[in-house]
Amino acid sequence: MLKDNFKKIIKEFHESDLPEMVRRDLTIDQQFFQSRINKICTVTGPRRAGKTFFLMQLIKDLIKIGRSIEDILYVNFEDERILPLQASDLQTILDAYYELYGEKTKPYVFFDEIQNIEGWQPFARRLNDQGYRLFITGSNSKMLSREIASALRGRTITYELFPFSFSEYLSSQNIESGKNAIHGKQRHAIAVGFESFISTGGYPEIALMKSEPVRQRIIQDYFNTVFYRDLVERYRINNTNLLRLWMNALMINISTLVSFRKYENDFKSRGEKLSVASLANFSRYLEEVYFGFFVELYSQSERKRRMNPRKFYLIDTALHNYLTLRFSQNKGRLLENIVFLELRRTGKRIHYYKTRNGFEVDFVVTDSEGIPELIQVCHDLEDMETADREKRALLAAMTELDLKEGTILTYDSKNQIKENGRIIEVLPVREWIIE
Repeated sequence: MLKDNFKKIIKEFHESDLPEMVRRDLTIDQQFFQSRINKICTVTGPRRAGKTFFLMQLIKDLIKIGRSIEDILYVNFEDERILPLQASDLQTILDAYYELYGEKTKPYVFFDEIQNIEGWQPFARRLNDQGYRLFITGSNSKMLSREIASALRGRTITYELFPFSFSEYLSSQNIESGKNAIHGKQRHAIAVGFESFISTGGYPEIALMKSEPVRQRIIQDYFNTVFYRDLVERYRINNTNLLRLWMNALMINISTLVSFRKYENDFKSRGEKLSVASLANFSRYLEEVYFGFFVELYSQSERKRRMNPRKFYLIDTALHNYLTLRFSQNKGRLLENIVFLELRRTGKRIHYYKTRNGFEVDFVVTDSEGIPELIQVCHDLEDMETADREKRALLAAMTELDLKEGTILTYDSKNQIKENGRIIEVLPVREWIIE
Protein backbone atom coordinates (compact mmCIF):
# COMPACT_ATOMS: atom_id res chain seq x y z
CA MET A 1 0.00 0.00 0.00
CA LEU A 2 2.77 2.46 0.92
CA LYS A 3 4.70 1.65 -2.25
CA ASP A 4 1.56 2.25 -4.33
CA ASN A 5 1.11 5.65 -2.68
CA PHE A 6 4.70 6.57 -3.53
CA LYS A 7 4.11 5.49 -7.13
CA LYS A 8 1.06 7.75 -7.32
CA ILE A 9 3.00 10.69 -5.87
CA ILE A 10 5.96 10.15 -8.23
CA LYS A 11 3.75 9.84 -11.33
CA GLU A 12 1.60 12.77 -10.22
CA PHE A 13 4.69 14.96 -10.09
CA HIS A 14 5.95 13.77 -13.49
CA GLU A 15 2.58 14.36 -15.16
CA SER A 16 1.97 17.82 -13.68
CA ASP A 17 3.28 21.10 -15.02
CA LEU A 18 5.97 22.70 -12.90
CA PRO A 19 4.61 25.87 -11.26
CA GLU A 20 5.33 29.34 -12.57
CA MET A 21 7.60 31.14 -10.15
CA VAL A 22 9.78 34.17 -9.59
CA ARG A 23 13.33 33.15 -10.38
CA ARG A 24 15.51 33.55 -7.31
CA ASP A 25 18.92 35.22 -7.36
CA LEU A 26 20.42 32.38 -5.30
CA THR A 27 22.33 30.22 -7.76
CA ILE A 28 23.79 26.74 -7.51
CA ASP A 29 26.59 26.17 -10.00
CA GLN A 30 25.79 23.69 -12.76
CA GLN A 31 28.95 21.84 -11.72
CA PHE A 32 27.04 20.77 -8.62
CA PHE A 33 24.80 18.62 -10.82
CA GLN A 34 27.65 16.84 -12.60
CA SER A 35 30.88 17.13 -10.59
CA ARG A 36 32.75 13.98 -9.64
CA ILE A 37 32.72 15.30 -6.06
CA ASN A 38 29.24 14.42 -4.82
CA LYS A 39 27.80 16.60 -2.06
CA ILE A 40 24.29 16.78 -0.65
CA CYS A 41 22.70 20.17 -1.39
CA THR A 42 20.81 21.54 1.62
CA VAL A 43 18.60 24.63 1.33
CA THR A 44 17.81 26.32 4.64
CA GLY A 45 16.22 29.61 5.62
CA PRO A 46 13.22 31.14 7.38
CA ARG A 47 9.71 29.86 7.07
CA ARG A 48 7.77 30.90 3.97
CA ALA A 49 10.83 32.15 2.10
CA GLY A 50 10.10 29.86 -0.86
CA LYS A 51 12.37 26.85 -0.33
CA THR A 52 9.99 24.44 -2.10
CA PHE A 53 9.71 26.74 -5.10
CA PHE A 54 13.49 27.02 -5.16
CA LEU A 55 13.69 23.23 -5.51
CA MET A 56 11.33 23.58 -8.47
CA GLN A 57 13.73 26.15 -9.95
CA LEU A 58 16.60 23.66 -9.64
CA ILE A 59 14.48 21.00 -11.33
CA LYS A 60 13.72 23.38 -14.21
CA ASP A 61 17.45 24.07 -14.53
CA LEU A 62 18.09 20.33 -14.85
CA ILE A 63 15.48 20.04 -17.58
CA LYS A 64 17.10 22.95 -19.43
CA ILE A 65 20.39 21.07 -19.59
CA GLY A 66 18.75 18.02 -21.09
CA ARG A 67 17.40 15.97 -18.22
CA SER A 68 13.93 14.43 -18.47
CA ILE A 69 11.29 15.10 -15.83
CA GLU A 70 11.36 11.35 -15.24
CA ASP A 71 15.00 11.70 -14.19
CA ILE A 72 13.73 13.61 -11.14
CA LEU A 73 12.50 11.95 -7.96
CA TYR A 74 10.67 14.54 -5.85
CA VAL A 75 8.89 13.80 -2.57
CA ASN A 76 7.36 16.29 -0.14
CA PHE A 77 7.35 14.77 3.33
CA GLU A 78 4.42 16.90 4.41
CA ASP A 79 2.14 14.93 2.03
CA GLU A 80 -0.47 13.32 4.28
CA ARG A 81 -0.84 10.32 1.91
CA ILE A 82 2.49 8.89 3.10
CA LEU A 83 2.30 9.84 6.76
CA PRO A 84 3.12 8.59 9.33
CA LEU A 85 6.41 7.35 7.92
CA GLN A 86 9.32 5.62 9.58
CA ALA A 87 12.98 5.80 8.54
CA SER A 88 12.78 2.10 7.64
CA ASP A 89 10.13 2.99 5.05
CA LEU A 90 12.34 5.39 3.09
CA GLN A 91 13.86 2.68 0.86
CA THR A 92 10.32 2.12 -0.43
CA ILE A 93 10.61 5.44 -2.30
CA LEU A 94 13.44 4.10 -4.46
CA ASP A 95 11.69 0.73 -4.87
CA ALA A 96 8.59 2.53 -6.16
CA TYR A 97 10.62 4.66 -8.56
CA TYR A 98 12.50 1.72 -10.06
CA GLU A 99 9.32 -0.31 -10.46
CA LEU A 100 7.98 2.60 -12.50
CA TYR A 101 11.18 3.30 -14.43
CA GLY A 102 13.29 0.18 -14.24
CA GLU A 103 15.48 1.21 -17.16
CA LYS A 104 16.45 4.55 -15.62
CA THR A 105 19.84 5.25 -14.11
CA LYS A 106 20.09 7.00 -10.75
CA PRO A 107 17.56 9.86 -10.54
CA TYR A 108 18.23 13.29 -9.07
CA VAL A 109 16.58 13.07 -5.66
CA PHE A 110 14.71 16.03 -4.15
CA PHE A 111 13.42 15.55 -0.60
CA ASP A 112 11.32 18.44 0.69
CA GLU A 113 11.00 18.64 4.51
CA ILE A 114 12.64 15.26 5.06
CA GLN A 115 13.29 16.34 8.65
CA ASN A 116 9.70 15.32 9.39
CA ILE A 117 10.92 11.71 9.31
CA GLU A 118 12.71 10.70 12.48
CA GLY A 119 16.08 9.07 11.77
CA TRP A 120 16.32 10.06 8.09
CA GLN A 121 20.06 10.82 8.25
CA PRO A 122 21.50 7.31 7.63
CA PHE A 123 19.27 6.96 4.56
CA ALA A 124 20.51 10.27 3.15
CA ARG A 125 24.12 9.30 3.81
CA ARG A 126 23.60 5.95 2.10
CA LEU A 127 22.14 7.61 -1.00
CA ASN A 128 25.13 9.93 -1.07
CA ASP A 129 27.52 6.95 -0.76
CA GLN A 130 25.73 5.24 -3.65
CA GLY A 131 26.26 8.24 -5.92
CA TYR A 132 22.79 9.81 -5.90
CA ARG A 133 22.55 13.59 -6.32
CA LEU A 134 20.49 14.59 -3.30
CA PHE A 135 18.78 17.93 -2.60
CA ILE A 136 16.96 18.57 0.69
CA THR A 137 15.28 21.49 2.41
CA GLY A 138 15.76 22.32 6.07
CA SER A 139 12.96 22.94 8.54
CA ASN A 140 13.54 25.21 11.52
CA SER A 141 11.15 23.46 13.89
CA LYS A 142 12.64 19.99 13.26
CA MET A 143 16.31 20.55 12.50
CA LEU A 144 18.48 23.63 12.25
CA SER A 145 21.02 24.20 9.50
CA ARG A 146 23.95 23.60 11.88
CA GLU A 147 22.35 20.32 12.97
CA ILE A 148 21.91 19.23 9.36
CA ALA A 149 25.60 19.85 8.72
CA SER A 150 26.47 17.82 11.81
CA ALA A 151 24.08 14.98 10.92
CA LEU A 152 25.45 14.68 7.39
CA ARG A 153 29.09 14.73 8.61
CA GLY A 154 30.68 17.03 6.09
CA ARG A 155 28.73 15.64 3.12
CA THR A 156 26.59 18.71 2.57
CA ILE A 157 26.91 22.16 1.05
CA THR A 158 24.33 24.48 2.63
CA TYR A 159 22.65 27.37 0.82
CA GLU A 160 20.52 29.98 2.60
CA LEU A 161 17.32 31.23 0.96
CA PHE A 162 15.85 34.46 2.33
CA PRO A 163 12.62 36.26 1.41
CA PHE A 164 12.71 38.21 -1.86
CA SER A 165 15.55 40.64 -2.40
CA PHE A 166 14.55 43.95 -4.00
CA SER A 167 15.54 42.64 -7.44
CA GLU A 168 13.42 39.53 -6.91
CA TYR A 169 10.55 41.69 -5.65
CA LEU A 170 10.68 43.72 -8.86
CA SER A 171 10.52 40.51 -10.88
CA SER A 172 7.46 39.43 -8.88
CA GLN A 173 5.80 42.70 -9.92
CA ASN A 174 6.85 42.25 -13.59
CA ILE A 175 9.21 45.24 -13.42
CA GLU A 176 12.46 44.93 -15.36
CA SER A 177 15.41 45.02 -12.99
CA GLY A 178 18.51 44.47 -15.09
CA LYS A 179 21.71 46.38 -14.40
CA ASN A 180 20.90 49.29 -16.73
CA ALA A 181 17.16 49.41 -16.00
CA ILE A 182 17.66 52.04 -13.28
CA HIS A 183 18.59 54.55 -16.01
CA GLY A 184 15.97 53.57 -18.59
CA LYS A 185 12.22 53.78 -19.04
CA GLN A 186 11.67 51.58 -16.00
CA ARG A 187 13.33 53.98 -13.55
CA HIS A 188 10.01 55.44 -12.34
CA ALA A 189 8.48 51.97 -11.91
CA ILE A 190 11.60 50.90 -9.99
CA ALA A 191 11.32 53.92 -7.66
CA VAL A 192 7.64 53.18 -7.01
CA GLY A 193 8.46 49.50 -6.54
CA PHE A 194 11.12 50.33 -3.98
CA GLU A 195 8.64 52.36 -1.93
CA SER A 196 6.30 49.36 -1.95
CA PHE A 197 9.15 47.00 -1.06
CA ILE A 198 10.05 49.08 2.00
CA SER A 199 6.45 48.70 3.13
CA THR A 200 5.61 45.08 2.26
CA GLY A 201 8.99 43.42 2.66
CA GLY A 202 10.02 40.37 0.70
CA TYR A 203 7.99 37.39 1.91
CA PRO A 204 6.69 35.97 -1.40
CA GLU A 205 3.09 35.54 -0.19
CA ILE A 206 3.02 39.09 1.13
CA ALA A 207 4.62 40.56 -2.01
CA LEU A 208 2.08 38.86 -4.27
CA MET A 209 -0.94 39.66 -2.11
CA LYS A 210 -2.79 42.91 -2.84
CA SER A 211 -5.09 43.04 0.20
CA GLU A 212 -3.58 44.84 3.18
CA PRO A 213 -5.86 43.13 5.76
CA VAL A 214 -4.89 39.72 4.36
CA ARG A 215 -1.21 40.68 4.44
CA GLN A 216 -1.64 41.60 8.09
CA ARG A 217 -3.19 38.23 8.91
CA ILE A 218 -0.53 36.30 6.99
CA ILE A 219 2.38 38.01 8.73
CA GLN A 220 0.71 37.55 12.13
CA ASP A 221 0.38 33.85 11.35
CA TYR A 222 4.08 33.70 10.41
CA PHE A 223 5.00 35.27 13.73
CA ASN A 224 2.78 32.92 15.73
CA THR A 225 4.21 29.85 13.97
CA VAL A 226 7.78 30.94 14.63
CA PHE A 227 6.91 31.84 18.23
CA TYR A 228 5.13 28.63 19.19
CA ARG A 229 6.58 25.90 16.93
CA ASP A 230 10.12 27.08 16.24
CA LEU A 231 10.86 28.65 19.61
CA VAL A 232 8.56 27.69 22.50
CA GLU A 233 8.11 24.03 21.53
CA ARG A 234 11.59 23.43 20.16
CA TYR A 235 13.53 25.02 23.01
CA ARG A 236 10.97 24.17 25.73
CA ILE A 237 10.66 27.79 26.79
CA ASN A 238 8.55 28.28 29.90
CA ASN A 239 8.75 32.07 30.24
CA THR A 240 6.80 32.81 27.07
CA ASN A 241 5.86 36.29 28.25
CA LEU A 242 9.53 37.31 28.45
CA LEU A 243 10.22 35.83 25.02
CA ARG A 244 7.33 37.78 23.52
CA LEU A 245 8.46 41.01 25.21
CA TRP A 246 11.99 40.47 23.84
CA MET A 247 10.80 39.78 20.30
CA ASN A 248 8.46 42.78 20.33
CA ALA A 249 11.26 45.04 21.58
CA LEU A 250 13.56 43.84 18.81
CA MET A 251 10.91 44.24 16.11
CA ILE A 252 10.29 47.82 17.21
CA ASN A 253 13.96 48.77 17.54
CA ILE A 254 15.39 47.37 14.32
CA SER A 255 18.78 48.60 13.13
CA THR A 256 19.66 49.98 16.57
CA LEU A 257 22.18 49.08 19.24
CA VAL A 258 20.87 46.49 21.69
CA SER A 259 22.27 46.31 25.23
CA PHE A 260 21.25 43.13 27.05
CA ARG A 261 21.99 44.79 30.39
CA LYS A 262 19.74 47.76 29.60
CA TYR A 263 16.84 45.48 28.62
CA GLU A 264 17.41 43.33 31.68
CA ASN A 265 16.90 46.38 33.88
CA ASP A 266 13.90 47.51 31.83
CA PHE A 267 12.15 44.13 32.01
CA LYS A 268 12.90 43.77 35.72
CA SER A 269 11.22 47.12 36.30
CA ARG A 270 8.10 45.55 34.77
CA GLY A 271 8.25 42.66 37.22
CA GLU A 272 9.93 40.11 34.95
CA LYS A 273 12.41 37.68 36.49
CA LEU A 274 15.38 37.21 34.17
CA SER A 275 19.11 37.52 33.66
CA VAL A 276 21.36 38.70 30.87
CA ALA A 277 22.04 35.01 30.18
CA SER A 278 18.33 34.46 29.48
CA LEU A 279 18.28 37.24 26.88
CA ALA A 280 21.51 35.94 25.35
CA ASN A 281 20.02 32.46 25.01
CA PHE A 282 16.80 33.81 23.52
CA SER A 283 18.87 35.85 21.06
CA ARG A 284 20.79 32.78 19.93
CA TYR A 285 17.51 30.95 19.39
CA LEU A 286 16.17 33.83 17.29
CA GLU A 287 19.19 33.68 15.02
CA GLU A 288 19.00 29.90 14.72
CA VAL A 289 15.40 30.03 13.46
CA TYR A 290 16.14 32.99 11.14
CA PHE A 291 13.93 35.50 12.95
CA GLY A 292 16.76 38.03 12.85
CA PHE A 293 20.49 38.63 13.23
CA PHE A 294 22.78 40.37 15.72
CA VAL A 295 25.83 42.27 14.45
CA GLU A 296 28.87 42.85 16.64
CA LEU A 297 31.31 45.74 16.89
CA TYR A 298 34.27 45.62 14.50
CA SER A 299 37.28 44.87 16.68
CA GLN A 300 40.23 42.52 16.84
CA SER A 301 39.45 42.00 20.52
CA GLU A 302 36.95 39.24 21.19
CA ARG A 303 36.25 40.74 24.60
CA LYS A 304 35.31 44.10 23.06
CA ARG A 305 33.02 42.39 20.56
CA ARG A 306 31.36 40.47 23.35
CA MET A 307 31.03 43.34 25.82
CA ASN A 308 29.75 46.05 23.46
CA PRO A 309 26.10 46.34 22.40
CA ARG A 310 25.05 44.59 19.19
CA LYS A 311 22.82 45.82 16.40
CA PHE A 312 19.72 43.83 15.49
CA TYR A 313 18.21 43.28 12.04
CA LEU A 314 15.02 41.40 11.15
CA ILE A 315 14.85 38.70 8.48
CA ASP A 316 12.22 40.84 6.76
CA THR A 317 10.92 44.37 7.26
CA ALA A 318 7.30 43.17 7.04
CA LEU A 319 7.57 41.93 10.63
CA HIS A 320 8.30 45.49 11.76
CA ASN A 321 5.78 47.18 9.47
CA TYR A 322 2.78 44.95 10.15
CA LEU A 323 3.36 43.96 13.78
CA THR A 324 4.42 47.29 15.32
CA LEU A 325 3.10 50.85 15.15
CA ARG A 326 6.42 52.48 14.25
CA PHE A 327 6.60 52.13 10.44
CA SER A 328 6.21 55.82 9.62
CA GLN A 329 8.85 56.81 12.19
CA ASN A 330 11.58 54.40 11.15
CA LYS A 331 12.18 54.71 7.42
CA GLY A 332 15.91 55.23 7.94
CA ARG A 333 16.09 52.09 10.04
CA LEU A 334 14.08 50.17 7.44
CA LEU A 335 16.55 51.23 4.77
CA GLU A 336 19.41 50.05 6.96
CA ASN A 337 17.71 46.69 7.55
CA ILE A 338 17.25 46.24 3.78
CA VAL A 339 20.94 47.03 3.20
CA PHE A 340 21.96 44.54 5.88
CA LEU A 341 19.95 41.75 4.23
CA GLU A 342 21.53 42.48 0.86
CA LEU A 343 24.99 42.31 2.46
CA ARG A 344 24.09 39.14 4.37
CA ARG A 345 23.22 37.39 1.11
CA THR A 346 26.80 37.89 -0.11
CA GLY A 347 28.22 35.75 2.69
CA LYS A 348 30.70 38.43 3.75
CA ARG A 349 31.43 39.21 7.39
CA ILE A 350 29.42 42.16 8.69
CA HIS A 351 30.13 44.38 11.72
CA TYR A 352 29.39 47.93 12.75
CA TYR A 353 32.19 50.40 13.42
CA LYS A 354 32.79 52.91 16.20
CA THR A 355 35.53 55.51 15.80
CA ARG A 356 37.86 56.61 18.59
CA ASN A 357 35.73 59.74 18.98
CA GLY A 358 32.55 57.69 19.33
CA PHE A 359 31.15 58.16 15.81
CA GLU A 360 29.24 55.16 14.49
CA VAL A 361 29.34 53.72 10.96
CA ASP A 362 26.57 51.27 10.17
CA PHE A 363 28.54 48.61 8.33
CA VAL A 364 32.12 47.52 7.93
CA VAL A 365 32.05 44.58 5.54
CA THR A 366 35.07 42.31 5.09
CA ASP A 367 35.70 39.76 2.38
CA SER A 368 37.60 36.47 2.68
CA GLU A 369 40.91 38.36 2.60
CA GLY A 370 39.84 40.66 5.44
CA ILE A 371 39.72 43.81 3.27
CA PRO A 372 37.14 46.19 4.82
CA GLU A 373 34.49 48.26 3.08
CA LEU A 374 32.58 51.02 4.92
CA ILE A 375 28.89 51.71 4.31
CA GLN A 376 26.74 54.32 6.03
CA VAL A 377 22.95 54.36 5.60
CA CYS A 378 20.86 57.52 5.94
CA HIS A 379 17.32 58.15 4.74
CA ASP A 380 17.79 61.82 3.83
CA LEU A 381 20.88 63.98 3.37
CA GLU A 382 18.98 67.18 2.59
CA ASP A 383 19.37 68.43 6.14
CA MET A 384 22.87 69.94 6.42
CA GLU A 385 23.37 68.88 10.03
CA THR A 386 22.48 65.27 9.19
CA ALA A 387 24.70 65.28 6.10
CA ASP A 388 27.63 66.67 8.07
CA ARG A 389 27.20 64.10 10.85
CA GLU A 390 27.09 61.13 8.46
CA LYS A 391 30.04 62.40 6.42
CA ARG A 392 32.11 63.16 9.54
CA ALA A 393 31.60 59.67 10.94
CA LEU A 394 32.45 57.96 7.67
CA LEU A 395 35.57 60.07 7.03
CA ALA A 396 36.83 59.40 10.57
CA ALA A 397 36.41 55.65 10.08
CA MET A 398 38.07 55.81 6.65
CA THR A 399 41.04 57.59 8.21
CA GLU A 400 41.37 55.06 11.04
CA LEU A 401 41.15 52.09 8.65
CA ASP A 402 43.27 53.84 5.98
CA LEU A 403 40.60 53.55 3.28
CA LYS A 404 40.36 55.88 0.30
CA GLU A 405 36.71 55.14 -0.54
CA GLY A 406 33.45 54.82 1.37
CA THR A 407 29.73 54.74 0.60
CA ILE A 408 26.66 56.51 1.93
CA LEU A 409 23.38 54.89 0.91
CA THR A 410 20.22 57.01 0.99
CA TYR A 411 16.61 56.90 -0.09
CA ASP A 412 17.05 59.17 -3.10
CA SER A 413 20.28 61.21 -3.04
CA LYS A 414 23.14 60.70 -5.48
CA ASN A 415 26.44 62.55 -5.27
CA GLN A 416 30.20 62.19 -4.92
CA ILE A 417 32.07 63.82 -2.07
CA LYS A 418 35.83 64.38 -2.26
CA GLU A 419 37.72 65.48 0.83
CA ASN A 420 41.39 65.21 1.83
CA GLY A 421 42.11 62.70 -0.90
CA ARG A 422 39.18 60.45 0.06
CA ILE A 423 36.03 59.77 -1.97
CA ILE A 424 32.52 59.09 -0.67
CA GLU A 425 29.98 57.77 -3.14
CA VAL A 426 26.41 58.76 -2.26
CA LEU A 427 23.85 56.44 -3.88
CA PRO A 428 20.15 55.57 -3.55
CA VAL A 429 19.74 52.16 -1.96
CA ARG A 430 17.66 50.91 -4.88
CA GLU A 431 20.39 51.80 -7.36
CA TRP A 432 23.12 50.23 -5.19
CA ILE A 433 21.13 46.97 -4.96
CA ILE A 434 20.41 46.73 -8.69
CA GLU A 435 23.87 47.67 -9.93
